[in-house]
Amino acid sequence: MNPRTSDRTETAASNLAATVSQRPPLPSLFDLHCHILPGVDDGAQTLDVALAMARIYVADGVTTVVATPHCHRFIHLLRRDILPAVARFNEELRAAEIPLQVLPGSEIQVIDTAEYRREFEQGDFCHLGDGRDFTLLEFNWQRELFPDDAEELIGWICDQGLTPILAHPERYDFFWEDISRVDGLVQAGAWLQVTVDSLIGNHGVAPSQAGHDLLRRHPQIVLASDAHNLKRCSGMAAGYQWVREHISDDRADDLLRRGEEVRTRVSQRVQNTP
Repeated sequence: MNPRTSDRTETAASNLAATVSQRPPLPSLFDLHCHILPGVDDGAQTLDVALAMARIYVADGVTTVVATPHCHRFIHLLRRDILPAVARFNEELRAAEIPLQVLPGSEIQVIDTAEYRREFEQGDFCHLGDGRDFTLLEFNWQRELFPDDAEELIGWICDQGLTPILAHPERYDFFWEDISRVDGLVQAGAWLQVTVDSLIGNHGVAPSQAGHDLLRRHPQIVLASDAHNLKRCSGMAAGYQWVREHISDDRADDLLRRGEEVRTRVSQRVQNTP
């Protein structure tokens, strides 16, 4: 990388890290959805950017993240691709003396539920922590590509022993136009992942309002950053603070507990690996 570009990256990261470090302290934080792996999808494009994002996380109080690169029609990253990429990045973090643990995972887009089941049964997908507790799903942004049998798929995944977590439901216009459309997915067994940047307004007014409505409507929610780069890397603390200010301390505490539950369960495979 050009030294000047690297300097600019470090300066931007330092400014963001200084901002997040001024927030009120929270317990050790966890992020289950981010695109921090360098050069694999539309997230961090270089190692310098990925390391700068890691430093921002650490300044925010985050100690563990799950790297969730895309698995969709155009960027179809599978377990065999993701595990070595995560191992390499953890080596880079250790070399840079950045105290952040990165676990493997992926953000799996569902359009064709039969195709999803086939790849699932083949063991192709990288679920959160490379385990069998939680898996992160998304749908296509076009409502005509939303599968008619999505609720049935959620039930099927639950029958396989995993809890599906639906990424950023507050950002789909066909959901926030009618939040009740999410109810069937939750009733079928899905958890929801609301994005910090949505709550604090970085994705516009409608996603922020939808996130607020979902947080009041459903208990089965976790927060995540969905960080992609230095312009989309708000950390986690701002989300919990937003919930405290706009809903209640109890709701923020519940979100923290639920996030810690996910962290504990998805970290078990790593801890048990020789």
